Amino acid sequence: MKFVSALAPVLLASSLLVGCAHKIEHKAPQLSDFSPEQIEQMNRDALAIASKRLEEMVIQAKASQSGVNYLATDLFLKANMSLLEGDYATAVVLFKHVVALVPNDDFLQKKYAITLIRTGDLQEAQVVLERLYQKTKEEKVGLILAGVYTGVDQEEHARRIYRDLLSNNPKNEDACVFLSKSLAVSKETTKALAQLKSCADKDQKNGMYDYYAGKIFLDMGNVPKAVAAFTKAHERQPSLGQAVSALGILLEEREQHESAIKIYEKYLKAQPKDSTILTRMVQVLFLKERFAEVIPYAERLSDIEPENLNLKVKLGILYTDAKKYPEAISVFKDLLVAAPQSDKILYYLGAIHQEMSQYHESIEYFNQIPSSSGLYTDSSVQMANMLSTLAQNEHHEKGETKWKDSFLKHVNAKIEEFKDMRVEFSVIKSGYFEGIANYKEAMETMMVVQDEKSFSTQHKYYLANLYEKEKKFEASTALIMGIIEKEPKNAHAWNFLGYSLLVRGEQMEKAFEYIQTALKISPDDGYIRDSLGWYYFKQGNIKKALSELELAQKKVPDDVEILKHLAEVHKELKDYSRAKTFLESALKHVRYQQDRLEIMTAMEELDTSRLPASGKLD
Repeated sequence: MKFVSALAPVLLASSLLVGCAHKIEHKAPQLSDFSPEQIEQMNRDALAIASKRLEEMVIQAKASQSGVNYLATDLFLKANMSLLEGDYATAVVLFKHVVALVPNDDFLQKKYAITLIRTGDLQEAQVVLERLYQKTKEEKVGLILAGVYTGVDQEEHARRIYRDLLSNNPKNEDACVFLSKSLAVSKETTKALAQLKSCADKDQKNGMYDYYAGKIFLDMGNVPKAVAAFTKAHERQPSLGQAVSALGILLEEREQHESAIKIYEKYLKAQPKDSTILTRMVQVLFLKERFAEVIPYAERLSDIEPENLNLKVKLGILYTDAKKYPEAISVFKDLLVAAPQSDKILYYLGAIHQEMSQYHESIEYFNQIPSSSGLYTDSSVQMANMLSTLAQNEHHEKGETKWKDSFLKHVNAKIEEFKDMRVEFSVIKSGYFEGIANYKEAMETMMVVQDEKSFSTQHKYYLANLYEKEKKFEASTALIMGIIEKEPKNAHAWNFLGYSLLVRGEQMEKAFEYIQTALKISPDDGYIRDSLGWYYFKQGNIKKALSELELAQKKVPDDVEILKHLAEVHKELKDYSRAKTFLESALKHVRYQQDRLEIMTAMEELDTSRLPASGKLD
């Protein structure tokens, strides 16, 4: 980026005063009116003029010590301010003249040299630093000078300085490391490794030398020796995060994740706020799907890096997975402040509130997802499902229509909006009507879309079931027989026919034949076993019924119908406690409010049956 010298605006203003004096009515030119090249030239011109003027001021100031002190202080403050503002070109000019005023101040010489380096004037910096190092032999000056030598391709001079520093202080870590790096770059790896070993022997608690040896081995492609070097660095200096990170990464790359986790875990007990190792720990635990363990590390890392939004998203997902919903909501709400239009964050918040059955809040978040989002369709589906539940609850509890109106408006709009999802939204709409026992409306809703391409076999089963509830048995049978004509080995279709006859109490032997056909095709199917058990119950064979139904429940433990059938069998056996247990279990998994009410009625009847004769009301 091209800088604008602090002196350029002054020069620009002064150069324009004369030229514009007779044209007051015109707007004065601004810096924005000039090209970058023109501004850069003005910078150079301004600096040249300012430098010339400063030379004159320095000559004048040297006439007295007070003048020197005053001007040197003033220029030093201005130079420092230029450094803070990143205006190194101006700072160099100012420091140059400060040094001219106070030539024997080592601190000013060093400051001037560093500023020269920042402007890229390495040769002038070299002159200043050579003179200063010769005078002071200061380690920091020597390291800077060696770095300049490297920058101007005088590598042997750099190595001479590093060796000089090491001869005076064998534990000078920077000198040793830079010297070995210099040798390694020149492909003198044997000498580089020997230098690092020599330094390590003299400073045995410092793991940095083995760490850099490991990096050299890595560059050579010798992974085993690199692992050994990083391990040794870690042993020498357990607090050296670079060694832990390098060793852990190598272990991860070799899929030795458990070993990497152990190293990270041990290190983080002593250095709990090392963000680099925390990041690695979070990543590897995520990879191994150890979500419960990763949470405390992710929390700690998030505290250290509060602006890391990706990490916050991960943490929110972890909280959600661990069912820590309030914590997840708090994280995603913070993220929403930073990214108020994020469809993903809105979706996460909607999904969490939905999981908590806080449908009002969930709908509010889902409703903010724009139609351009890839999550818009699913959010529309989830809203439809929740509005259906709210409308059903409203129907059974209050008899009002607020949520019903909202639901029907939403679902009808989506049926029109999503042409390729008309069936899916129609199923939700039909489910609402089924939930309030309006089977006729539910059936007609599905009939409207039965010619759609996406109307699958499962949708046919659902429509057939609605036909059954409306006692349209011929239509139901015809629909299922149509499935069997295309799929003669469809066990569920045969089972549907048999169970339908059982429920009606008609053609029991025919029902048994259909169920047996289904069982031969799919003998391990829990639903078919349930039908067989219910057949035996209808026939009065309670023992066989119980055996088949228990087998069915093992295969499909949460099915409401199977649980209800088991409750009925145990009621018949007068085992009322067991019967109630199955009804309570069914109540946990019931989908529609109407079915919930039926189960609760059955439980009340069961309680009545348990009362002794003297306790029953006449």
